[in-house]
Amino acid sequence: MKVIKTKDYAEMSQKAFGVLKDVLEQKKDAVINTTIGASYDGMFEIMIKAINEGALSIKDAIFMNLDEYIAERNQSFTIYTYMYTKFYNLISQKPKVIELFDGSIKQLQAEIERYRQVLAQYPRDLQILGLGVNGHLAANEPGTSFQSRVFLADSDESTIQSTMLYQNLMREEAPTQMLTLGLADIMESKQVLLVASGERKAQAVKDTIEGPIDERCPATILRAHPNAIFIIDEAAGSLLTK
Repeated sequence: MKVIKTKDYAEMSQKAFGVLKDVLEQKKDAVINTTIGASYDGMFEIMIKAINEGALSIKDAIFMNLDEYIAERNQSFTIYTYMYTKFYNLISQKPKVIELFDGSIKQLQAEIERYRQVLAQYPRDLQILGLGVNGHLAANEPGTSFQSRVFLADSDESTIQSTMLYQNLMREEAPTQMLTLGLADIMESKQVLLVASGERKAQAVKDTIEGPIDERCPATILRAHPNAIFIIDEAAGSLLTK
């Protein structure tokens, strides 16, 4: 795992965009599987500007997403809503293919099987990840097997609280389950990008980089990936000792 330290969130976002841009410049039909959230709001803003100004082309690329809440698609907090209101509806050029989980359908096992086929059809060039305060990746909470594949996950309380904070939700409004890529799926991407910002993530960053590779901290699996980049700002790296 390559660790890049940045001064602040703005620099972290710029560095993350640089990784994405490099992949798309090297392979115009790259498959990008991304996440959302506060850690990547800045990167998405940079992407929108670059696409609309002609500095970045995604017209031949395939864009996918990592996970999705079990909820109606038009809910304010869904990944579907984020990707369209904060990205796809704001860019002048759309990807060739857009794939998202659908957490609103009743036949969730059928949706899991469909997305497994999507992953098989489009081998990922870049997997973009966020780091949970408890060390989770996607909806792979602590204790999830490193061999996990696309599945329906129950969210830990800390994850629910993070969703409430980011989405400004009351506890009874917050989703508690997600369809998600498994850790084994994540490891199959040719390159992985992980970012973390702020003091809230400092312990998870320390555990990920300096702790044992253990299912109790899912993000530690990335230390076994041949091409993983972890970008952190000063606040997120404040507990590191090595």
